[in-house]
Amino acid sequence: MAVDVNQLELPKASPSAARALEIVTGPEPDLRALAQAVMQDPILASTLLRYANSPLYRRAREIGNVPTALRVLGLKSVHSAIVSATMRALLPGDDTVSRDILEHLTQTAVLCRLIARRCCAEAADDLEFLGLIHDVGMLVLAANFREPYARVLADAVGRGVPVDRLETEAFGLSHDPVGARVAREFRLPAHHVEIVATFHGRAALAAADEAGARDVAVLALAHRLLEGAAEPVPMPPETLPESAADLQRLLGLTAEDVDAIREERRAQGPFTHFPRDSSPP
Repeated sequence: MAVDVNQLELPKASPSAARALEIVTGPEPDLRALAQAVMQDPILASTLLRYANSPLYRRAREIGNVPTALRVLGLKSVHSAIVSATMRALLPGDDTVSRDILEHLTQTAVLCRLIARRCCAEAADDLEFLGLIHDVGMLVLAANFREPYARVLADAVGRGVPVDRLETEAFGLSHDPVGARVAREFRLPAHHVEIVATFHGRAALAAADEAGARDVAVLALAHRLLEGAAEPVPMPPETLPESAADLQRLLGLTAEDVDAIREERRAQGPFTHFPRDSSPP
């Protein structure tokens, strides 16, 4: 099967979410107009409040309204919440494969933030967002080719073969170019679109002293740490040219740093931006 990436159905933002996205990525965001747009979309409002009350942000007290959530999260996290809500709305109610992919995206995003806090704290918001969006092409393939893609994932898990390789055999392309198209639709920075487009087909990193290479290293290390973690469901391997030790060295992290990242993630307990139910919190 030869799939044309431009013919695939992509996640579509609701009118309110699209308006919120336009405001967030505009030159002078209006927080009052942004709050109004968010509150007109129950899924978006729910997702934003889940972000604000996530263990990742350690709020002293629960945040119960959208304007306060906007003030404490910042525009980059709001951008991430818009994408989260849009992806969540794409899910068929009984599609466990897509929900499992979303769980994987959430876990990767969390680890990207925790890693960034130790090597490049100023980029933590951007890297959490990159982790959330990086494998969204898997979600699009699962939504467009439900049964065939479920078989690809099961085969990858069962045989331990990188899923991007099996995707190419089945569809003529991996999820990378699909994810890049989604990333452009949601107005990610150009260098992050490039990372999504080439993540599994790139050469091994020789250094991580520039922002683009550093971001790739953080995302790849998040994947390597997930290989040894208990995710809610087993996810298939993906092609990565670096080992965990390579990535740790490139990012200037010690073994103690990596142990602390793992422990911090465990201490947060289970949480997700993509709950199994669709009701607001």
